[in-house]
Amino acid sequence: MPVFTPTVATGPREELALAIVEGEGAVNNLIGESLMPSFPITKRTAHLPKLTLANSQGMRMIADNKFLRAPGTKYERMVASVSDATIGTNLRGAEIVIPNETKMEWAEYLDLVAFFSARFGQEFSGLTKEYLVAQSVFNVANTFAGAATNSTVAYTVANRDISGALGMNPIQDIIARIRYLKSIGEAPDAVAMSGPVWERVRTCANTLAFVRGIFVGIAEVNQTNFTNVLAEYGIKNVFVGDSYYNNAADGATPSLLQLWSNDYIAVMRRGMARVGAEEAGVGVPTLAGFGVNAFWTGFEPGGNASVSGPLNMAGGNYVETYPDMSINSLVVRVGMSSLPFVASTRCLSLLATQYA
Repeated sequence: MPVFTPTVATGPREELALAIVEGEGAVNNLIGESLMPSFPITKRTAHLPKLTLANSQGMRMIADNKFLRAPGTKYERMVASVSDATIGTNLRGAEIVIPNETKMEWAEYLDLVAFFSARFGQEFSGLTKEYLVAQSVFNVANTFAGAATNSTVAYTVANRDISGALGMNPIQDIIARIRYLKSIGEAPDAVAMSGPVWERVRTCANTLAFVRGIFVGIAEVNQTNFTNVLAEYGIKNVFVGDSYYNNAADGATPSLLQLWSNDYIAVMRRGMARVGAEEAGVGVPTLAGFGVNAFWTGFEPGGNASVSGPLNMAGGNYVETYPDMSINSLVVRVGMSSLPFVASTRCLSLLATQYA
């Protein structure tokens, strides 16, 4: 069983109650919760009704002549049906074993249990959810078209500095994807991309010319003025995912990878849950947009009683501790049940950046 082991052979000799922590702040640039918000379900797997455009007569009108009627005649009848969808969760978790002897040796200088509880509850859980959402959003299988649409010009360093038709033109590319989603029945409200792609987008000649033409006197393009340019097309937020995760094995040299790929820009209607009685007339909460990050509310700390009490985190994950007397140790455990659920592929269009 893996056991936490300090590298100090003779015990700690620190004169300061102060610790150096690498990677602190690594979860400050997460965007997954904004795209696919955490959504509680009371069962590990559950069924819910799905009202599709085709089957529920969505976005129809009765201006055609066939709907005209004379007094005393029958009304034109339409056929509607309700589909069934399945929403589920996955159970996952990890543990770290802290020998009581080690815990006591370091007690004056560092609370190992509190440190690993916080790391589990914030970094592990946050990065895991972000990864799962990124894999769902940047996935052509989750688009209505089943494929991404190439940018008009590849997003290369050379094309970044070219003006006009021969240069990369992210704003026009994004507007085209907005128009596409509207044409299939959804009104997108968000754009998402990786940090490196954003740097290419915000510094390219055509973006600078477009934004400066609207906002005279600006020195640079930022997320605020870029979002303002797209606001008249319904975009409320431009999200930049710029976090990394460590893909190395235990104890190996860290290997940091981007959570969000440079391959795509997502134009989408974000997932949301709201009271449906006022919005859609269904009398129950309405799950709208691309989807949510579902979690099982019943997946709570269990088994042995926790020494310090469970640390329940937002979005369905928890941290607990329990003693393992057979090895005179304390075990810190993280458990989570999050799993992204794609409610409607009509709400996502992917722009292939051809980034290089």
